[in-house]
Amino acid sequence: MTERRPNLINKAFNQFLWASVLTVAATQIANIVDAIIVGHLVGADGLAAVNLSKPLLQAFFATTCLYVASSTILTGMAIGRGDRSSADKLFTFSMGLSLLLGLLFSTVGMLFFDRISGFLCQSETLRPLSDRFMRVTLLSAAPQLLMLTLQQFVTVDGEPKLVSRAVIVGNICNIFLDIIFIRYCSWGIAGAASATCVMYLVCIAMVLPHFRRKESLRLCRTRPGEVETGRIFSIGLPLFFSTVLMSVQYIGNNYVANRFLGDDGLVALAVCIQLLAFSMIILTGTLRAIQPVGSILKGLDDNKGMLMLMKRSYTFMGICFAVFTALLVLFPAQIGILLGVDKGSGLEMVRKAVPLFSLNIIFQGLLCNLLPTFQLYERKGLSLLLSIAQTLLPMVFFLLLRGNWIGFFIGQAVTALAILVWEMILRHRDNSLSPFLLIPMKDNAKLLDMTLDASTKSLSKGVTSLRSFLSSNGMSSHTVYVTAVCTEEFVKNIISHGHASSIDLAASVNDNIVSISIHDDGMAFNPVETVRANDSRIGLGLTIASKFCKDINYRYIFNQNMLTLKIPN
Repeated sequence: MTERRPNLINKAFNQFLWASVLTVAATQIANIVDAIIVGHLVGADGLAAVNLSKPLLQAFFATTCLYVASSTILTGMAIGRGDRSSADKLFTFSMGLSLLLGLLFSTVGMLFFDRISGFLCQSETLRPLSDRFMRVTLLSAAPQLLMLTLQQFVTVDGEPKLVSRAVIVGNICNIFLDIIFIRYCSWGIAGAASATCVMYLVCIAMVLPHFRRKESLRLCRTRPGEVETGRIFSIGLPLFFSTVLMSVQYIGNNYVANRFLGDDGLVALAVCIQLLAFSMIILTGTLRAIQPVGSILKGLDDNKGMLMLMKRSYTFMGICFAVFTALLVLFPAQIGILLGVDKGSGLEMVRKAVPLFSLNIIFQGLLCNLLPTFQLYERKGLSLLLSIAQTLLPMVFFLLLRGNWIGFFIGQAVTALAILVWEMILRHRDNSLSPFLLIPMKDNAKLLDMTLDASTKSLSKGVTSLRSFLSSNGMSSHTVYVTAVCTEEFVKNIISHGHASSIDLAASVNDNIVSISIHDDGMAFNPVETVRANDSRIGLGLTIASKFCKDINYRYIFNQNMLTLKIPN
């Protein structure tokens, strides 16, 4: 018997990873270029006015964190179970809520515009510029929320590359329209906001063709109570808190740096925040790759696959952060110079701050990577602890240590210790939970999980192992024979016609029902449709095998065939 290898999991993860990293990188780079254009064409006051409006954009994003990420997690689980109806309802709910909230933001924002503007902008000099930018920003709330929602649902529906293309093209349009609207149309700062709104519409237009596919998500009639709204919001609450508290952290860190370290401390903190933003390309890209793959694996009840996925993500993230941290430790002064701090006591402060802050960056990334598994397995208390403690404790220890940069790392270490203690308590109650990730692992005696090479020799060994597994779990000789014949027929077809390089075969016994799961990376092939078509070349064997199965379920996800068979004892 060949133990299961992570080949197919790694392929699925890589398919989402690079697209997600590219999406985040494109957005970050476009934001920097956008700021440069506004600074040059409108002036420093224009750049400040845009910055004063950031809390509005943060509010829109934080709102989507409350329900979109959790809805896509539940959607992925539904897709993994083959429950397209529930997936469509979750998609409809999220799209409807995004449209409703977007219109609500615009309406309330315009009704109370003076109060909002006065709260966000205290400067009478900047007020006219910030007002023009904020008005367009508020009016574009619905397109922004819809874009953010569509991006995540199209990704979980298997098209991360389409989302990357849409974001890249949208941001390029934003940059060019900045120049056209500001310089040639003379719209000033309102032109910058209008260009951003057009970017949202371009992204939406580019991803909409995805929904023409036969198996894509669909808008459907959804009645109250058909969607578990309480579950959606409870899963999304930790991410919402984390996003909101980020603003608190920025304000608090600026206060501490200014009080204890002066202007040089503020300069060094600004450099550290820029480095943290850069590291978020890797972190956010990784998290966005874990979410769709992990949610579908959870829907498939593939906990071992989930463990393989997380090992792969930690390997990737660990290597990236190790290299990044080494650069920060070895070349802090050069990094400060690159970011514009080129002399004096400010550069000396950067030299001290960056190596210590790099420890905060690597610990934040490794701890944040726990959040997807906590969300997927609904560890609500741990999710909240991680989101709140990791955001606030670094700031608290930075304050308690009176501006000592090691405070950020100590805050992360205390967070890790608190999570470790909580995990020890949970694992004491349930020893089936895996260390650190708390993924429930099935008894090996009740689960057969192996990888087959695309060869008849490997298939023969796999079928022998399957027979032995079923017999040891009390299945009748008839059930053992039928299961072996069905499995052999379906895998033979994959080897002969699918051109797969790797085949994962899993078997389990529950309530006197044998469940067989066959995943491969060959060409898309739906045996259920083939049986219905009764193709004389390959349909006969599949037809005979299907007679023995209580249920056959086929899905094509991550560019992989996923077939589930259920055979009664």
